[in-house]
Amino acid sequence: MKKLIVANWKLNPTTLKDAQKLAASIKRTAKNTAVLCPPAVYLSAIKYPNLGAQDCFWQERGAFTGQISPLQLKNLKVKYCIVGHSERRTVGETDGQINFKLRTLLEHKIIPILCVGYGTTVEQDDLEVTDVLRGQLEIDLQGVDAAPVVVAYEPVWAIGTGQNAMPEHAEKIAIFIKNRYNIKKVLYGGSVTNANAAQFLEQRNIDGLLVGGASLVPLYFNQIISI
Repeated sequence: MKKLIVANWKLNPTTLKDAQKLAASIKRTAKNTAVLCPPAVYLSAIKYPNLGAQDCFWQERGAFTGQISPLQLKNLKVKYCIVGHSERRTVGETDGQINFKLRTLLEHKIIPILCVGYGTTVEQDDLEVTDVLRGQLEIDLQGVDAAPVVVAYEPVWAIGTGQNAMPEHAEKIAIFIKNRYNIKKVLYGGSVTNANAAQFLEQRNIDGLLVGGASLVPLYFNQIISI
């Protein structure tokens, strides 16, 4: 079965030309399903079978300066949208706001990729981690049909640090999320590279990866989506 590999480009690259060159370098057909999530300013100019946004607002229209609505994303043929990333939570995004975003994305048939794992530490055991995730997911998924939602487990201490979680730990967390919240797909993210991706993808309950830095290097990302 194909895995879902999501490329989060974050605030990269700095020019449209480089963004288009990067997208053109990623395989259109591979063993797994690839989703590219470029900065919003590039979404209309990038051609790729599966496009994702890095965030959205929960209102369709109105006086919301600087925001991006799900209707605008839909018009650009965006299929996926990341919500709740730790870098958004760090600047004050709340679980209540994430819940609003999930609701409106699902209403407009855009698949949310819900990130959880903010507030975890490398010292915590599996039980302590699930306590943190429960506090997030109970609010994030309140009143939401969770079945279409993709959850990405991203322990915050692993993001951009070069220190990834153990695959066996990520597998246990994926099982917890699926069993408790009726989630069908769970991804792992956090210092994913072409060298360690296979260790996560071979886990039975990990359905894909959310890739940061390695998604900016076509050689590495093409290797990951072809595993």
